[in-house]
Amino acid sequence: MMDLIESIKKRRNILLIILLLTISVAAINVSVWATCFRQTAAETTDYAPLQADQNAEPIKDEETNEQFNASGGGGAVSLIYSKAVTLNLDTKEAAILFQNPSKSNQDMAIQLVIDEKVIAQSKKLTAGYKLNKLTEVDTDKLTAGIYEGKFIVLYYNADTGEKAVINTEIPVKITVK
Repeated sequence: MMDLIESIKKRRNILLIILLLTISVAAINVSVWATCFRQTAAETTDYAPLQADQNAEPIKDEETNEQFNASGGGGAVSLIYSKAVTLNLDTKEAAILFQNPSKSNQDMAIQLVIDEKVIAQSKKLTAGYKLNKLTEVDTDKLTAGIYEGKFIVLYYNADTGEKAVINTEIPVKITVK
């Protein structure tokens, strides 16, 4: 009877050791994958879109002022925008007013967001240009009405295209027709 009990204990210990070894091997595999093969945000540098937005137009009647001087390699921007956005469900376009005056020393990209979902994003908007519309708006879950949304302005170094650390969020009222 004692031999049977000891035999059961040995089998249980062997199974426990096999289980712990399996868990250890799985943990090591996950660790190797996470450190060697997975890209993290720190490893990928975000750069401005290479193309200027096709809807960007030069700002007319703008006073040609010298660009802001940002000491210490920082950026300086000036914005002109409207907090009213009109979105057309048929054309999937958003009528906006957004300007990056020529005195800014940063390029920009604008995201239009409703309920934390980006529904449209511009390509690069360089200093001295404006956008009157965003195209290819994701209207799948939208119906006619008025929504609270926001512009998220992403800034990029005009020389290197590297993304700035800071973004701007601007609340907007979006009328969907």
